[in-house]
Amino acid sequence: MEQQNKSTGIWWLIFLASAAALGYAIYSHWEWLTLLLPFVTTSFVKALKII
Repeated sequence: MEQQNKSTGIWWLIFLASAAALGYAIYSHWEWLTLLLPFVTTSFVKALKII
């Protein structure tokens, strides 16, 4: 069975954007910064092809 090589570039872009948003949320003391954590963690895991 062949495995397809899937590009992870879009997941890296999502991870970088969400990590930047999380950094800004921490810097600006945004009360709801935990809403960004699922985006950061999921995109990081998908970018590394863990799942």
